[in-house]
Amino acid sequence: MRISLNDIAATRLLAFMASRGISNPTHGLNVLITLASQLNLIPKSADTNGSNREQQQPT
Repeated sequence: MRISLNDIAATRLLAFMASRGISNPTHGLNVLITLASQLNLIPKSADTNGSNREQQQPT
């Protein structure tokens, strides 16, 4: 899988990784996703491919 991060996300990921001594971006993302799921920051309505089943109101 290949992903692209914007400049802000890349900077924050690198800072997160540096603060924990992580050198592999894939490992850094795995840690972030695990922490987010443990803190219930990932909506329970997200399905297996990551899309949200809740209908969002137009802005």
